[in-house]
Order: sequence, then structure tokens, then C-alpha cells
Amino acid sequence: MIRKLAFTAAALASLTMASPTFAQTFSPSSGALSGSGNVDLQQTATLNCDVDVDVASMGSTSATITTRDIYAGDFLCFVVAPYGTWNLAVVPGYTDRIALTIGANTIANKPCYDTIIVAWSNATKEITFNNDVLDPVTPGDPVCTILSGAISIPGLTIL
Repeated sequence: MIRKLAFTAAALASLTMASPTFAQTFSPSSGALSGSGNVDLQQTATLNCDVDVDVASMGSTSATITTRDIYAGDFLCFVVAPYGTWNLAVVPGYTDRIALTIGANTIANKPCYDTIIVAWSNATKEITFNNDVLDPVTPGDPVCTILSGAISIPGLTIL
């Protein structure tokens, strides 16, 4: 009986030590970072717009994008405005994905706002978009799609 208990305890201990950790965190976990990029947005028209962001209120698992700007690329980008509070969050179990809460008021004045899971690269320090859909704020309005593009945030890493 004692031998059986010792074996069971050893087996449980080895399982516990082999369990993966899913405690992804941002590095740095405090301070502020800036980023920029270019995206193709689509709702009633397709536009190529430049984007600038300032990431502040860095926490270990989430951060607030305090300053965000959408501007020309295409001429009509001056009508597109950021909508809602933008945030970043780690996705538990992944170092190559970020949960991004983002929104835009479009040229049709039909804003979209959603949290999407986007690709992240620790090597290039970039969020990459690929047909990411944002739900409309008003039910029945058209969705917004970030067709493609990237936003680089130098200095950010997911551990």
C-alpha cells in the first residue's frame, strides 16, 4: 500500500511539472510605446489608411491605446475617425496573437467596434491584419473589414 501511494504521488508530481504555463504577459509591463502602420479598410468603400497609436497604461496582460489617429493614405481617410476605446490584451496560451479592441467611424457614418484576435510577431513587432471583421455598432448596418495591413509597435513583446 505504501509503495502504491509513493508511485501515485510521484506520477502526480511529474504531471504537474510537465503542465504548460499559459501566463502570457506583455513586456514591458509598464510605461508607454508608440506605433504606426497602414491598413486597407472596407465597408461601403475600400480605403488604404495610415494609422498611428500610442500605447500607454501598460499592464502585464493588457494595455490601453490612449492616442490613435487614422489619416490619409487615400484622400477619404480624413473622414474615417477612431471609434470607442482601443485596447490590447494577451491571448492566454499564445505569444503570436493579440486581442485588439478597435473601432472606426467610416465614410458612411456607420461606426464599427469589436474585439478581434489578430496575428502578432515578436520578431517584427507587428500586428498583422487579414480579413478581420468588426461588427457594426448599430445592428443592421454593414460590417467593417480590415482587409490587410500591419501596425508596428517597436519595443512590445509577448512573453
